[in-house]
Amino acid sequence: MDDVISKILQMDEEARKLDEEAQAEKIASHEEVLKKRREVYEEYLESAKEHVEKYKAAETKASQARWKKTEKHYDDVSRALEKKFRDNKSKWVDEIINGVLSYNNY
Repeated sequence: MDDVISKILQMDEEARKLDEEAQAEKIASHEEVLKKRREVYEEYLESAKEHVEKYKAAETKASQARWKKTEKHYDDVSRALEKKFRDNKSKWVDEIINGVLSYNNY
């Protein structure tokens, strides 16, 4: 009978050890999952930052090109208007004066 009780106690001790090992493995697995989750999140975040930086650089370059094009257009228009003014200044002044004088004659 002592032999049976001894075997039961031995089996109970082994079961407790297996349970403790399973609990330790469960905790380790949970910690590994958390660690892996953080790693995946950090990798995703880093990838997203790189993507944003590339997009930002490309958009800045495109924006600068659009600005240069717009600036050139307005410079061209401004120069054309200044030339037109220089070429026609006297003529326009004469037309305005003649228009005002002819209006006063009525």
